[in-house]
Amino acid sequence: MSDIAGLVAGGRPRARAAMQVVRFARMCVAEARPVVQIVFLMRFVTGLLFQVVALQRRPGIPIDPVHLLLGPIAWTLAVLAVYLVNGVMDVAEDRANGSSRPIASGALPLRAAATVVVLLAVLALAFGAAVPGLDWCVAGMLLLGHLYSGPPLPAKRTTLTAAATVVGMGLLTYLGGALSAGGSVTTGLLVFGGAMSAWMGCVGAVSKDLGDIPGDAVGGRRTLAVVHGERAARRTTAVGALAVGAAALGASALWAPLCLAGTVPLAAGAVWVALRCRRPDVGRAPYRAFMITQYAAHASMIAALLARLLFG
Repeated sequence: MSDIAGLVAGGRPRARAAMQVVRFARMCVAEARPVVQIVFLMRFVTGLLFQVVALQRRPGIPIDPVHLLLGPIAWTLAVLAVYLVNGVMDVAEDRANGSSRPIASGALPLRAAATVVVLLAVLALAFGAAVPGLDWCVAGMLLLGHLYSGPPLPAKRTTLTAAATVVGMGLLTYLGGALSAGGSVTTGLLVFGGAMSAWMGCVGAVSKDLGDIPGDAVGGRRTLAVVHGERAARRTTAVGALAVGAAALGASALWAPLCLAGTVPLAAGAVWVALRCRRPDVGRAPYRAFMITQYAAHASMIAALLARLLFG
């Protein structure tokens, strides 16, 4: 009995250590915003499926299933690193805005989070190197993530530079998905990926600042909402949403009818975002509509691509 008791007692520290590791990992994921992580994965999978559908009609080009697995893993690690470093660099603004995320609340130490960023980046590059062409996409994503949040001149300081950076992140994500499947980029991917990247830059990059004006001002940012006020930011968001929605529908109808599966929900979401922007003091309501629209557009596009893949 004493031996058994000793084994149990000896196992308790290991169990506690394992629980602490799990808790730490969960805080890192929470800081990296799971909602954003999922939509980045949807973007990547959309790019991958566009290529798989195209290659299905060209049997001479093989698809490597290992690349189809390693590509999303590499990209998820890279996006986790990008958004975790954003949390590290945004701690002052997040606290001013009353954020309850782990770093802002003090539950996740800055130095520990920074160490995880380095580890995630190294792993992302290692997995990306196993897929032809994906390594430079991963490196580009990590670079844009640093340019967005890090010194010396973070792109997040102004709405224009933030928008340009997130458009680049979007385009790299769709391209990375395509490279994981192999082959050349299709017209459909150019239309849908271009439309959704423009949605990120013209709508998301502006609407996300509507609820963060006090913290952005404390952090020295010169966003549209800080410089010109919430009303100007709401109007810009509404115009951007309607313009992207209309352009996406037109481009799909002209060059890639299959993309209507994703751009019709996008256009409907654009109207919703514009309506949300009509009310004063909307806070983050337009941004939430922006995010839900992204989910709906990608889910519908992925479903259409899977149907084309399965049923021709």
